Amino acid sequence: MSQSSVAADTTVPVAATATIDWSKLQLSITGVNDTVPTVTFSGQNTSLSSYASSPGQYENNSKSINNWTDPKSANADAGTTFANALASTLNFSGDANAMQSGSASSSGTRTEQFTFDGPGVLTVTVPYTISLNGETSNYCYYCYNYDHASVSGSASFNSYVDNGSSSTHSNSSFSLHNYYGTPPSQSQSGTLVFGIFASGAGNGSLNVNFDLSAHSPVSSVPEPESYAMLLAGLGLMGAMVRRRGNNRNI
Repeated sequence: MSQSSVAADTTVPVAATATIDWSKLQLSITGVNDTVPTVTFSGQNTSLSSYASSPGQYENNSKSINNWTDPKSANADAGTTFANALASTLNFSGDANAMQSGSASSSGTRTEQFTFDGPGVLTVTVPYTISLNGETSNYCYYCYNYDHASVSGSASFNSYVDNGSSSTHSNSSFSLHNYYGTPPSQSQSGTLVFGIFASGAGNGSLNVNFDLSAHSPVSSVPEPESYAMLLAGLGLMGAMVRRRGNNRNI
């Protein structure tokens, strides 16, 4: 019996986007005993990358800048239309748009160091928006496409004062995906929140990331003639079983 053939569904390529509104990043500082600590940021770095591929085409780009407070923007694009990562003083974003029978991805990481002369509490907030759109005529439950749109980040702080030490860590992440057949058409807005609790003066770091991946999936659906061949094979197996049973009765 020959191998079953497979028909490709008509698909709408998935598109993933993420925007971190850096212009609305806010700091909130609470001190102890009516004393308000100060925070100073330094050592900024932003890294961007993008990737896009389809049959016969491939492009991969990356860029890094060491001062996101510079009014100039940095851009890493793979064909621009298909994958793009952008960073500026006001914006930190990316998109990935899968080509037919192809895939695309983009990512970005923004980090910075800071000093905080606690004791006190430092809270950092920054708004985000993520989306994941696209659909297929017959969505494949077992096709692990791992399309996703995610934002994440972390903050850490260490203090060494009065012959002692303290440390604090804060993490935040949000993600949309189409794992295990979840329909990908989704969008979400919210806020990344990081909290630092300092028992004294010290040093810390903050990093914020986005990660996007989009594919143009092909669901495996047997063609009508494949069903006919399968039924014929099952009928043949049934006939052989009956024939063996009759031979035993002779």
